[in-house]
Amino acid sequence: MPRYHAQRVLPYTAEQMFDLVADVESYPAFVPWWQEARIITRTPSLYRTDQILGLGPVRLHFGSETRLIRPESIHVTARGGGLRQLTLTWGFEPHPQGSLTRLDMGLEMATLGLDRLVGHLSREAAKTLVEAFANRARSLYGRHGRFVAKGDRTA
Repeated sequence: MPRYHAQRVLPYTAEQMFDLVADVESYPAFVPWWQEARIITRTPSLYRTDQILGLGPVRLHFGSETRLIRPESIHVTARGGGLRQLTLTWGFEPHPQGSLTRLDMGLEMATLGLDRLVGHLSREAAKTLVEAFANRARSLYGRHGRFVAKGDRTA
């Protein structure tokens, strides 16, 4: 399965970024391609979601399972609806300038035809997703967030 990676240092806490990524039901409002996301079952550390992605002329309806390890990581696995397998592993680490947000993504379509249709999108998808969450954080928390570096008493 092809893998894609992206990471970015952002001026927000690891907890803030974790909360944004964990809120799957808000994805259609700001994440490219996401048309619907609805949590079916939920526990404090796991939820199952019914989702629809629109990739050009293709709509993919699939189920996913998300494991939450607060505030360090979020692990998503999905199958069905044209996906042979989709895995997203998000990592969040404290950083002197806020937090380091990482995404490791694996994507394999169920058919060669689907792979050809969305292949060009998948190469940039990890970067696009990280950028979407960076923009969402900026809109919710402000340009510099609420992050205050250790020793900074001006805030």
